[in-house]
Amino acid sequence: MIEAGATYAGERFAVEDWALDELERVTFEGCAFDDVDLTEAELTGCQFIECDLSMVKLSSAVLTRCALLRCTIRKSPFFNARLDDCKLTGTTFDDCDLRPLTVTGGDWSFVVARGAKLSGVALAGVKLRGAEFTDADLTRCDLRGADLNGATLRHAALKDADLRGADLREIHLDEVELKGVRIDLAQAALVASCYGAVVEA
Repeated sequence: MIEAGATYAGERFAVEDWALDELERVTFEGCAFDDVDLTEAELTGCQFIECDLSMVKLSSAVLTRCALLRCTIRKSPFFNARLDDCKLTGTTFDDCDLRPLTVTGGDWSFVVARGAKLSGVALAGVKLRGAEFTDADLTRCDLRGADLNGATLRHAALKDADLRGADLREIHLDEVELKGVRIDLAQAALVASCYGAVVEA
């Protein structure tokens, strides 16, 4: 039984059934999770620090103000999950099912999501500074106002994505396919300058 406010360090949790459970302010540090069922669970204020999560079922789970810091998440379904104001700094997603996913606010700085399938996911206003989205599918994503400063979008699919108001500084835009992407006038000038154009008022 996981108690509210408890701290676990260096432990391994395997084939656990926590579906529909409510976890509050629980801290896991350096823990390993293997085939843990968190389907429809509610996690509030929980912290996962440098944890390894493999085949953890998070479908329809609700995470509120949780932190997953420098974790590795492998082959874990997030189908219909909701992440509200969560911090995922430095976390790596490896072959995870991330759709459909509801994200409201939060800090995903330096997240590694190479090849991730995130089409149609709304990441508006999310901090994505330095995130790694090489080869990711971001088609139809709502990225309005997102902080993408220094993010890697090499060969990412962005068709019909909305980037208006997003911070695109330090991005190699010449490596990004922008056909069909919605951008604002300031971003248009930034894109033009990346291709050597001289933008004048």
